Amino acid sequence: MGSGLIQIDPVDGGGMERLLERRVVEVSIGVVVALLALTPLVSYALWISDGCEPNLPFISDMDLPSRSGLSFTIGYALSGVLLALTGLQLGVLRRVWIAEAGLPDSWGHLNSVSMAAAIAAGIGLFWISFTPWNEHFELHIFQANVIFFGSAIWALGMTLGTWRMALEDSAFSDFLIPRSIFTGMGLVGLIGMIERFIRFTGLSTDLYALEERLGMLNQDCTSMKEGLLSQAAAFEWMLAGSMILVLASLLPEIKLLTRD
Repeated sequence: MGSGLIQIDPVDGGGMERLLERRVVEVSIGVVVALLALTPLVSYALWISDGCEPNLPFISDMDLPSRSGLSFTIGYALSGVLLALTGLQLGVLRRVWIAEAGLPDSWGHLNSVSMAAAIAAGIGLFWISFTPWNEHFELHIFQANVIFFGSAIWALGMTLGTWRMALEDSAFSDFLIPRSIFTGMGLVGLIGMIERFIRFTGLSTDLYALEERLGMLNQDCTSMKEGLLSQAAAFEWMLAGSMILVLASLLPEIKLLTRD
């Protein structure tokens, strides 16, 4: 099976056709990878410069101080839009490839689920950038779950799809091992974070133990002296980093899915 050529009516689908051009998709992935990597790093640097302890906080904790909160909001708002766009681009390109390869319908359905999960995660990321957890706690928890589980479902679906596509075109096999490792890291991060929360909250529906966390606030800085919370935060960073690596691993795949 060779690379897929997107056939879209120039009148009805001209805009989509341009979005699926190789260079456009590559730029979308490159920019969102850069934003997802730089936003927490810049926010963390500002977090420390604002006088917060140099412990590893939850990523959303950096939304509380004014300066790191501004970089958090701008960076993740842009990242959310581009993540949803990238999820759409990759999903459509893979859908065409799967159809041309004549794969069973189940793989097309898996690709659709992955695409929907990526778009949902992107919307959640955009939304959460405007909802600090100390002001909109329940909404923030909902958004975080959409991001965490949506990104994990997307990565797992993309990796399984890569395995099946590699059976048709051996060129995809070059991406399978690193993508599997990155996806595995993400699942470990997600499971580890959930397990630490359960141990900390005692199966409470209040996963962040809101009253206790508010008590840990020193102005806009959070204390990470509680061991289980500190470990949960580390797992969250692991999950976020692994999803960036999965996205980056998709860059060389684009040339197999598109033609100039």
